[in-house]
Amino acid sequence: MKFIHAADLHLDSPFSGLKDMPSSILKELRESPFKAFQTIINEAITRQVDFIVLSGDLFDGENRSLRTQVRFRTEMEKLQQHQIPAYIIHGNHDHLSGSWITVELPENVHVFSGQTEVKRFEKIDGTTVHLYGFSYPRRQVRERMIETYIKAEGADYHIGLLHGNLEGNSEHSPYAPFSLKELAAKDFDYWALGHIHKHQVVSEDPLVIYPGNIQGRNRKESGVKGCMLIEFDGDMKHHSFIETSEVIWESETIERSAEGGFDALFKQCKEVIERKGFDGRSFLLELKLDAGDAAAGATGEYLEELTRILQEGDQGESFVWVYKIKLIQSIPMNRSNESISPFLAEVSRLASEFDDTEAALAPLYIHQGARRFLDSIEPEEQIELLDEAERWLLHIFEANK
Repeated sequence: MKFIHAADLHLDSPFSGLKDMPSSILKELRESPFKAFQTIINEAITRQVDFIVLSGDLFDGENRSLRTQVRFRTEMEKLQQHQIPAYIIHGNHDHLSGSWITVELPENVHVFSGQTEVKRFEKIDGTTVHLYGFSYPRRQVRERMIETYIKAEGADYHIGLLHGNLEGNSEHSPYAPFSLKELAAKDFDYWALGHIHKHQVVSEDPLVIYPGNIQGRNRKESGVKGCMLIEFDGDMKHHSFIETSEVIWESETIERSAEGGFDALFKQCKEVIERKGFDGRSFLLELKLDAGDAAAGATGEYLEELTRILQEGDQGESFVWVYKIKLIQSIPMNRSNESISPFLAEVSRLASEFDDTEAALAPLYIHQGARRFLDSIEPEEQIELLDEAERWLLHIFEANK
């Protein structure tokens, strides 16, 4: 038996925050989640899977558009023509309390209700599967819904669909929390998870997988995205990743020397872009300039102008679009009290003990003009910002003492 497991489709994602992008690339980007979904359907048909499971957040918003629903139904009808069922749960983004015009789905589509239930699948050869799951009845589900998954005997395989947060993961909202110990206690053959946008094989025994989302939607969702092909043969279980992303978000670091000036830097940037272009896929690229003291003259205006220059030129069917150039200050951090002044030592101490980043950033997030341009900052990014600020302070004071 084999099936495809996907999650976090986020069809109709708005892709906000990208400026000066050609309309052709912006159109391609906005279409990319749906093209990624079409890839999943085509793979299911080509590989002749027994069924597919979609583990939540099929739509990006609770009030899903009529056009997107009709397009989704068309893909489900393709599966129906090949007698492939689809088992679906809805997550926090596309929960059941939203308001939308209902589009009737074909009979091969099985949507779980707002309460945990069991659905049965049977192959022509008699192999049976019990699938367990629930759809979010509202946007926020903070209860331990894992406790409502009760194994029903009478099937060869048992698969749990769960859109929720594995305890210890702080990158996403803690909805429908669960632990690996709780999953293992259910004695299921596979856990088809959703909610976390990064591909993770959480456990091999029991087999527990977050496939990640099918198309990166911002710089934090970098790298190749896709879905999972799961194959069962008796007690043997095999899983493989299928790439679906139409556009890939990536970053490349360029080490710049103090010699050569603009022309040398421009050549380095072009070489990176050309190398990506040979891949044949489309990229949204962030360039990081690791220049140390050689970056002293690289102002924000200079970097913006370089970005615009690199964006010029024709973009073909596959493209490499530089959306940002970021300066990395590789100024060595010296915290040794023996080699720096008492004043700088105190600055360094205060910086290392600072733990109120959110309060410091709060004025930006409540500012009427600034907040709409800001993404949330993950803990790792907060640490990076603090380190960068400390390096700058030490560098400035050392240079002017």
